[in-house]
Amino acid sequence: MAATGTRYAGGFARVGELARMPTWQVPMALGGFMAALIGVLTYAFDAAKASQIVAASPNVIYLIVFGLIGLIGYAVSKHNVQNGSLVAAIAGLAIVAIVGGTTGLFTGLLLLVGAVWGLSASR
Repeated sequence: MAATGTRYAGGFARVGELARMPTWQVPMALGGFMAALIGVLTYAFDAAKASQIVAASPNVIYLIVFGLIGLIGYAVSKHNVQNGSLVAAIAGLAIVAIVGGTTGLFTGLLLLVGAVWGLSASR
């Protein structure tokens, strides 16, 4: 099974495929994943602290949405580097500009670094 490169049900890749990822895609995947994860965890901790379902703050929603858009940019960059990098760069800029703070700067700049690195590697 390792030699065939088959995928599991639902299109999920094995860990071995992640090890063969081009280096410039790592910041894109990491930035998008961390933004979405931090948004979900922030909401979960707010709901647990209040012991009920609470309204999500706009920053949490923006982190989740633009983190997922960054992950979409990563997926697109596997097939078309320029289009995927453009999507990831837009998501990174939106996170930096709208969310701000330490989390927004860290995850947004990771997406931007991956996008710029991807564009420079494709030229």
